Amino acid sequence: MKSLTLTALVLAACQADPPARPGKDLDPKDPKSVLEHAAYNTRTQKSYETRFKAQLTTSGAPLNYEGQCVWVHPGVLFVHYTASGGDEKMIVRIGPKDAWVYHPLVGDWITADEIGMPGAGRGIQNPDDVLTVIARHSGAAKLLRPGVVEMNFSGEDIEKIMKEQTSKDAFDWKESSARFELSVDAENRLQQFTCDATLKSNAAGVKEKVRYTAEVTLVGYTGARELKFLDEKKREIPLSKEMKAKMESVLKEKQ
Repeated sequence: MKSLTLTALVLAACQADPPARPGKDLDPKDPKSVLEHAAYNTRTQKSYETRFKAQLTTSGAPLNYEGQCVWVHPGVLFVHYTASGGDEKMIVRIGPKDAWVYHPLVGDWITADEIGMPGAGRGIQNPDDVLTVIARHSGAAKLLRPGVVEMNFSGEDIEKIMKEQTSKDAFDWKESSARFELSVDAENRLQQFTCDATLKSNAAGVKEKVRYTAEVTLVGYTGARELKFLDEKKREIPLSKEMKAKMESVLKEKQ
């Protein structure tokens, strides 16, 4: 179930490209224009902070997630969340390839690959990932009301989005679907988005469909430049020298 949970958490994730400036001025009546400008205006902020909650439901008790993240331009993400049963994760993703997860028993940061979480800091956990995908598929958007846009993904669309993030034949895409709803603020930046996905797993012994819902809310722009992590004694957990070096390199990149 852990692998299935992680797969659900990376719904709509892919390696993020640099923000693309919209080719035309904003048209608030055109959902494609609204999304393209919202993606660009949000992804080019110096930083932003979000809070998110999600639920994964199968035949058993639902798994609930709640957390926060700070994204720093052009590519550093801090994530802290807790899940049902007291599972707590602290994640730092730097650039498109490097991620670390804090291991409380070891008392140190372990690479996401080494800890078996290659998708850490992806998907719903990473608004920059979501905005990248949404901008690519903005032509499928519908305007529900001023400043609120809806996107529905069919099985084939989901497969295209997730093909680099899931193992081969992990899901029956024809039997899967997802709906996104996004709202923007007065400056046409992302304000909130929700996701409601129903996925048909091909895993042995899993007959029921998996439902994954999430809500992500922007709580601040160009404020926090990092997310401080604390241990069980409320002491700050420092980043490793390697993490600091990679972070400094990424933040110095020219955009």
